[in-house]
Amino acid sequence: MNARYLPYVLIAPVTLFLCLFFLYPFVLVAKQAFSTGAGFTMDNFRDVVSYWKFPISMKNTLLLAAAVVPVQLALALLMATMVNKMKRGRDLVLYVWTIPLGISDLAAGIIWLAIFEQSGFLNSMMHGLGLIDRPVNFLSISIRALSSLRLRWPKSGGRRRSCW
Repeated sequence: MNARYLPYVLIAPVTLFLCLFFLYPFVLVAKQAFSTGAGFTMDNFRDVVSYWKFPISMKNTLLLAAAVVPVQLALALLMATMVNKMKRGRDLVLYVWTIPLGISDLAAGIIWLAIFEQSGFLNSMMHGLGLIDRPVNFLSISIRALSSLRLRWPKSGGRRRSCW
């Protein structure tokens, strides 16, 4: 093979993969977003923006971004400074800190879903151990429901204390 064509041959599988699984679906979604069957239209976007929960969602998203981005930036700079000043154990710390980068958010979400859904691993394990009779819907348990639970410590000194 001619050495001049080798880079193109080596990059061809990746290019095909990206076009097939990223570019093609992106084009299809963009086509669906801007059409309703009669041609080009912005009706889908008008529907989204006119939905009564959209302003609330937009406000919450902007507030979350305003809070999370500066905190993440500060933590990243702090971690980078710390690692830069380390003399021993630097490689181990870098390795441990980069492990979460190997799992995408989507993959992590799918893993958590497989654990906590009604037919998931946790319900199967608890049923197999005889701890529950029927599946528990862990995904519908809200923070309010968890905070309303009052777990009690054993009696100590004649009074009972809530652990929450």
